[in-house]
Amino acid sequence: MLGKKKDSLISAKDKYESGVVKLNETSAMVAELEAELKVSSVEVEKIKKMADAQAQTVGAEKEIVDAEAEKANVESAKCAIIAKNVAAEMAAVQLDLDAALPAVQRAEAALAGLNVKDFQMLKALQNPPADIGKTFTCVLNLLSTIDVNVPVDKKGRLNVENPWKASLKLMSSP
Repeated sequence: MLGKKKDSLISAKDKYESGVVKLNETSAMVAELEAELKVSSVEVEKIKKMADAQAQTVGAEKEIVDAEAEKANVESAKCAIIAKNVAAEMAAVQLDLDAALPAVQRAEAALAGLNVKDFQMLKALQNPPADIGKTFTCVLNLLSTIDVNVPVDKKGRLNVENPWKASLKLMSSP
């Protein structure tokens, strides 16, 4: 019995010693882990601060982008209105052009019928009939903004006392 008791005590002592060794090893490991945790927590805190700063920057930039997007939407709406107005104006101008083309063709045909002898005959007139004088006055008015040989005032209007004489100067080289 004494042998059994002795064996039991030795076994308990061995278990106790091995438990103490394991507790010491475990406390050393816990101390190392706590040191690592402190270092890691500092690093995590730095990373968290950087992430918060980036989140604030992203938030501010997102507000700027949203404001710019709103401005772009407003401009896009204005452009759509302008495009609609331009399309309507273009259609109206095309209708006017289609209506004017036959008149232009008739005028070109009438011009094709003119020849140099007609102008020479007109140049020979010293005092033309009233209708011819009015016609050449109209021609001078039309040419006043185009031909530099037509005398005009500062506003670009015909500036001549005798329109027939000015017409004769224009017809000097038929």
